[in-house]
Amino acid sequence: MRIPRTPRSCRIHRLLALCFLLVLPLTHCPAKAPAAPTPSPVAPPADHWDKDQVYDLGHLLDLALARNPRVAAAWNGAKAAEATSAEARAPYWPVLVSEVLGGSDQWYTPAATGPDNFRRVQATAVLAVEYLLLDFGRRDADAARTLALFEGAGLLARRQMQETVFAVQSAWFAHEAARWQEVAAISAWESARVLRQTVEKEMSTGLKATPELLTARKAEWQARFRRDEAANLVKITRGEVCLAAGLPANAALQTRVGTGPPPSPELRQTIGALIEKCLAERPDLAARAAEVRASAESVRRARADFYPEVRLEGSYSFSTFGYRAEDGRTSGTYAENLNGYGGFLTASWEIFDGGERLNRVRREEAEMATRENLLEESRLRATSDVWTNYHEFLTAGTLVEYTESWVASAREDDAALQAAFASGLEDLTTREEVRSLLAMAEYELAAAQARYATSTAALLLALGTTLPPPH
Repeated sequence: MRIPRTPRSCRIHRLLALCFLLVLPLTHCPAKAPAAPTPSPVAPPADHWDKDQVYDLGHLLDLALARNPRVAAAWNGAKAAEATSAEARAPYWPVLVSEVLGGSDQWYTPAATGPDNFRRVQATAVLAVEYLLLDFGRRDADAARTLALFEGAGLLARRQMQETVFAVQSAWFAHEAARWQEVAAISAWESARVLRQTVEKEMSTGLKATPELLTARKAEWQARFRRDEAANLVKITRGEVCLAAGLPANAALQTRVGTGPPPSPELRQTIGALIEKCLAERPDLAARAAEVRASAESVRRARADFYPEVRLEGSYSFSTFGYRAEDGRTSGTYAENLNGYGGFLTASWEIFDGGERLNRVRREEAEMATRENLLEESRLRATSDVWTNYHEFLTAGTLVEYTESWVASAREDDAALQAAFASGLEDLTTREEVRSLLAMAEYELAAAQARYATSTAALLLALGTTLPPPH
């Protein structure tokens, strides 16, 4: 169609304006961003900790689950697996693509009478759609595989939380035992100091000899060393508690000393029942099983590549252009608006690939067999964990009963010696020796209680839980 001649700059501006109008609905955004809302007071985050607060075990567990980097990493891994699972379901939807092309060029077309020169300005908008109709199970396999991996990531995150809880519990029990041992060590040192002073006084009156004084001094030095050792152990175990809770080892964390661990008769079941419970409930074993299922879906996906894919494709385009052409003595300026569209049903089938698909199936089958072997190994190791921790739990329980009897007997002796000393039937030396034995018994009781509590937590971790069974 022949149109009147217009200035070239006006034509370019008109075409670019039309191109802008086509793109504007797809890229429009507010000219001015909305004002940010005024921040309001909120509660402190879950990972906030206060150096002035005195923490017990329950608060420390909450703090650790919020601050421990391993828990956060496992949680983020589960979130990434969730996004991957959602991404694998995207191919069930059609793909819609838009494209805009605008600009100008100058070229020629070869002809027998000489080159046809032209200068052109155009703007074209294209909208294309593609939909996968039939893929013989490719999308189903990808979605099922990523879903199994998502389930496994969630189970591993749960297992990491259990391991973090166990780390806090074991560090807490060790720290609590160290604090009780420090109290007992201080009591033993005081008794040894009083005993040494008594021997020195009696030696001045001729009632004691030099060997007895040397023995008393040696006992005092040993008690002083044990006191200092217990004080340093308190600091070391406090650092371990801080690390387990996701804090620096030198954090000024204050903890509350509790009582000894209560008995757990519910765990004194038959070892066979506990192993069955472990194999049925441990999250890491369930995560291994989910990996096996994901591998099976990978095998199904690799086998689906032997089949064709059927797609539905369609497109619509609008182009506006103007150009000036010269053919010898003939020349002119032209402009046009064109609409184009198309629709096709396509099928693609890869016939020969040099064995790539076949070897991919073999690889996926071998990886699935590997994961099955790892699952079986994990199950065997789990039975060993339950077996070992169960008998350690029984041994620790027996040790607590023994040391409790020892402490009760030592307290009876101390009460009897106190009464005898008050009535003048026993001297100060014998009384302090009995007190020293009582402090030693209490020192061993604290260690036994920590061992029992840790073995209980270890058995619960081996069973795949962090809390004792309900009463």
